[in-house]
Amino acid sequence: MGYTFTLRTIYPYLGELAHAAALTLELSLLSIALSLIVGAGVAVLRRSRSRLLRALGTAYVEVMRNTPLLVILYIIYFAGPGMGVRLSSFAAAVIGLSLNSAGYMAEILRAGLIAVSTGQFEAADAQGFSRLQTFRYIIFPQVFRTIYAPLGNQIIAVILASSLASAVAVDEVTSWMQTTGSTSFRFFETFVVAAVVYLVLCQLVNLGRLALGRLLFRQGESAR
Repeated sequence: MGYTFTLRTIYPYLGELAHAAALTLELSLLSIALSLIVGAGVAVLRRSRSRLLRALGTAYVEVMRNTPLLVILYIIYFAGPGMGVRLSSFAAAVIGLSLNSAGYMAEILRAGLIAVSTGQFEAADAQGFSRLQTFRYIIFPQVFRTIYAPLGNQIIAVILASSLASAVAVDEVTSWMQTTGSTSFRFFETFVVAAVVYLVLCQLVNLGRLALGRLLFRQGESAR
């Protein structure tokens, strides 16, 4: 007999799936926010006039972008207690994802800063703009236009990378997939359902990104 695809045996586990999807989204959003903050700091280091600070920023980017995320998660969660640092699985996953993603965020933000000439700052000073006004009305809109596409791609990459959090016992979507498949023996169905959940989460974020881009760009055009 051929294989019969059916979701009936997975129905009892859908309540757990909702919790897992919410946890995946929470983990991803926290990691994205923290990686933006850390990445911004590293981008500033990479643009510093100090050779030492530039070297530190470069070292961070190279280490994080050339070390597998799974290895970073293992170091934080499993090796951390041996060094006196004990974290919950969720906290370890957030830190690991944030540190790894910050390496990519830093390069995205640095590219945006490079695209803005120093003459823009000088012109803003000549017009009497404060530092905050300069970044709000002149620098940020230009940086955002440059990083808009790669930033969106990196946000989606973080959501997909959150699937590795199952390796450190976070009960997110991939963990649900593994547990439900082992319990129901319907692995193909659970794989398909998990793939759909990730697809929906990524598309929701993508739609939000597009809406934000239209709003900001429209405001930028109307301000001219």
